[in-house]
Amino acid sequence: MFKRTTSYLVGFCDTILKMLGFTNHAFVVTAKVASEDASKRYEQEIMEFGVPSPMFNILATLALLNIFSFIGGIKMVISDVENKVLDLFTSQIVLSGLIVWINLPVYEGLFFRKDSGRIPNSVTYKSLIVSLLACSVALH
Repeated sequence: MFKRTTSYLVGFCDTILKMLGFTNHAFVVTAKVASEDASKRYEQEIMEFGVPSPMFNILATLALLNIFSFIGGIKMVISDVENKVLDLFTSQIVLSGLIVWINLPVYEGLFFRKDSGRIPNSVTYKSLIVSLLACSVALH
């Protein structure tokens, strides 16, 4: 799921930008296991994010949008007295919850990890700003 959401969106944006003549980016291959810490994380099957990449911006933004929508859906269900929201949006809330569950390693890399394999702070700030902006536009 990570590969599909990021690769298709980046590929689409890259194609449009190339057609408009704005960019000529190339894919940069990163080192897979460069240090002892990265090797330990690899053996423990912990995702390695370390190097900033445009893919991480998209991945983190989509993950944050999903968790914000899930929290908003749960908030609507709790505040709904007549249970109409639950009847109408059960499948959307369940789907959003499953996507949040799938993205748990991303949330861990964004907020909880303190090692060198975490998602860089610049990516975290950018995706927080973009996702909060998207949520505020959707609310109004």
